[in-house]
Amino acid sequence: MKSVVHILARFFIRFSPQRWLVGLCKYFDRKQNPIKKDTPPVVRLPGGIVVKFGPTATPGETATQQYAYQHLDPNIVRVPQVYRYFQCQDPSEPVWLFGYLVMEYIPGKTLDELDVEVYKDMTERLAGIVSHLHSVRGRNVPGPVGGGVPRGNIWGYHDAETEFGSVEDLNAWVNRRIAVINKSVDFRSYPLVLCHLDMCRRNIILMEDDSLCLLDWGFAGFLPRIYEVAAIEFYFDEYSEMFRQVVNETIVLADQEKKDLVLIKRARAASMRCAL
Repeated sequence: MKSVVHILARFFIRFSPQRWLVGLCKYFDRKQNPIKKDTPPVVRLPGGIVVKFGPTATPGETATQQYAYQHLDPNIVRVPQVYRYFQCQDPSEPVWLFGYLVMEYIPGKTLDELDVEVYKDMTERLAGIVSHLHSVRGRNVPGPVGGGVPRGNIWGYHDAETEFGSVEDLNAWVNRRIAVINKSVDFRSYPLVLCHLDMCRRNIILMEDDSLCLLDWGFAGFLPRIYEVAAIEFYFDEYSEMFRQVVNETIVLADQEKKDLVLIKRARAASMRCAL
């Protein structure tokens, strides 16, 4: 019976008028999220469906999440399936286009809800997931699938603020920010691999069958793997320190990668100090 309800719900979601879904999301947002947060609203609908909506629910996030769903091994890591995506104007925020990312609901507990000892046992699996992500290639242009401005704190306070059309564009972005120290990078020899860039505990679900699922692909895209390593280093709690140690043991960087890792962190610091 449950599977029938889910099938009907997905059918409804795929073919309903956008305005119906917008109204439905706002209704459940008022019920489920009475206290507003800085993060985009996420609501759970009947029938095993979740919707993330707002200006930061972008086409790039949707396309990258769907790409990950299609190319990652679910025996290693699960990814919520995308059911539908659209954008529309919201009367309350007329300046912005609101995106509506409709996807599969993943039951389970996020790792920040679990005991620290359980998390310790997960770190090797998480490092294995990072390695598996980096085995996925498919784009010769940095950033999210289908294009768009790369997002996330790896770039500073205001995302990358520009879309990259080539690896040379990414080089130029970094080099402008480290010119003051007379250094430069050249990423043309590095493969662009799938990076999540936000593997904090709240974005990882331990499912009832012991599978792990990665949520929130808003920062994800194709980049040199050192960007993932750098992103993991920007979390400073004791749990992230354990994760970071295992990742450093699992992903052995070449000497040049280690030097470039330092430089992209310097570029991020420059972006946080001033606009370039």
